Amino acid sequence: MFDVRWLNIAIELWGAALCPVFIACAFLLGEASKRYRRPVIGMLAMSFATSACDAVAGICRGVPGGVAWAGTHVGNFAAFAAGFLLMGFVTSYLGARIADAGGPDLRRWRTAVWASAAIMCLLAALGAFYYIDDANVYHRSGWHWVGQAFLIAVNACNAVLLWINRKRLGRSAAVCLLFYTLLPLAASLLQAFVYGLSFQGIALVLGVVVLFFELQQHVSRVLVESAEELAAARAEASEGRIAVMVAQVQPHFLFNTLDTIYGLTQEDPGAAGRAIASFSRYLRANLASLGKAEPVPVGQEMEHVRTYLELERASDPGRVAYEFDVQATGFRVPALSVQTLAENAVRHGLEGKAEGGTVTVRTRELPGEFTVEVADDGIGFDVAAADGDGAHVGIANTRSRLAAMCGGTLEVASEPGAGTVAVMHIPRQVEAR
Repeated sequence: MFDVRWLNIAIELWGAALCPVFIACAFLLGEASKRYRRPVIGMLAMSFATSACDAVAGICRGVPGGVAWAGTHVGNFAAFAAGFLLMGFVTSYLGARIADAGGPDLRRWRTAVWASAAIMCLLAALGAFYYIDDANVYHRSGWHWVGQAFLIAVNACNAVLLWINRKRLGRSAAVCLLFYTLLPLAASLLQAFVYGLSFQGIALVLGVVVLFFELQQHVSRVLVESAEELAAARAEASEGRIAVMVAQVQPHFLFNTLDTIYGLTQEDPGAAGRAIASFSRYLRANLASLGKAEPVPVGQEMEHVRTYLELERASDPGRVAYEFDVQATGFRVPALSVQTLAENAVRHGLEGKAEGGTVTVRTRELPGEFTVEVADDGIGFDVAAADGDGAHVGIANTRSRLAAMCGGTLEVASEPGAGTVAVMHIPRQVEAR
């Protein structure tokens, strides 16, 4: 024979069984759900308590004995209290979703709901909404409508807030969240006038299922957006590395080198071949630097600098000379950093000097650090006046890259008419392995 009471109990036990599964899944959603984890777990826990405790109360209802009496009393109070507290967690969750979508801060509304929920719990403890007779049977009291009115009012207000912010939330999220609020609202209205079948229990179970899958969809969307932002950031970083590379291959250097190679093909084919090989190594090293997110061994950078200076000397043999004094190699530097300093020495130091000059590159191992020094005996410049000068932007870029990648510093000293000395200081913690 059909029994509404046992149908209610079965529905509530099924809903209670789903909640622990969803709670466990909530911990597996990752960092994207961290902001919502507390209110969602609170909602699921209150849904579990409401369904499970009402089912226990239903099983014990009308059954004699102390255990059944305790089950009816505790179960009914816990179901009422959990249902009221559920409204606080629901409002907190919806407020967070609306705020993250660019909506208003609903802090005052959340506070009002939580305060009202606490008052409802107190009224339930005082027996304002129901009483249990001597036969251990549950009955509604005259104030039962107050509890239902609280649930109806909160769900209605939350539904209005969701409707107002539906465009911010997006169609899918707005529909699912409105379903989660409107279904309990309809159930509360029916429950206020119909006694027997637990419409609120059915609405709670269906709402929990919809809510959880909507949260999964939201987290998936957030993860996709995060992946797209990461890809965009990587693309931007790649473009930045390309810009560094392009900045290193200055047009005048490129054209001068090609002109030199062209001239050598007529005068000294062997020298032209060597120049082509050097130019190829130079370009290959610059292209390889695009994928260097980490510092490179200083020996590798020295070879690149040597190639660059050899090409400059080939372009103007009488004006550009260079010397290397490498006494330390066990450390790393940002790719193209020393080459930038060497190019500055040629372009801003030697090119303005009629008789040319010499670029000297030294490495040293000192207590606690390594140093790379690039010096020239060119025309020099006023360091203070050059701050912010576009012609010396390579120094600023090298300084920032050195600090970010190696924790190092760059010191530049220059005297007009005497030359320039640039010294890179690299702490020992970035020694090459």
